[in-house]
Amino acid sequence: MNEQIVGQILGELKGIRESQQVMQNEIKSMQTEIKSMKSEIKDIKESQYLMQTQLNETNEIVRAIRHRQEETDAKLDALSMDVHKLHGEVLSLKDGQERQERILETLIIRSVEQEADIRDLKRIK
Repeated sequence: MNEQIVGQILGELKGIRESQQVMQNEIKSMQTEIKSMKSEIKDIKESQYLMQTQLNETNEIVRAIRHRQEETDAKLDALSMDVHKLHGEVLSLKDGQERQERILETLIIRSVEQEADIRDLKRIK
């Protein structure tokens, strides 16, 4: 009976060892998967770091473009004001020119009339 109990115990121990071996194999498989996942996570982190760096560079470029756009807008506003000012000055010059032309026409008419009067006076003499 002792041998039978020892045999049963040995059988149980053998079953436990087999279960342990299966568990160890599963643990090794899990460890391999974990290492693989860690490697993938590391690659993802590196990729994310590169993307973040590129995003930061893109943001800097966008800020620079916005700044330049603001400068360009300010210059455009200044040019627009200059154009409006020049337009006003041109209109003023045109008005002055028209007044001068009217005055000149009036003076020409008077001059012609005066010359005619002088001729008439010379004939009368």
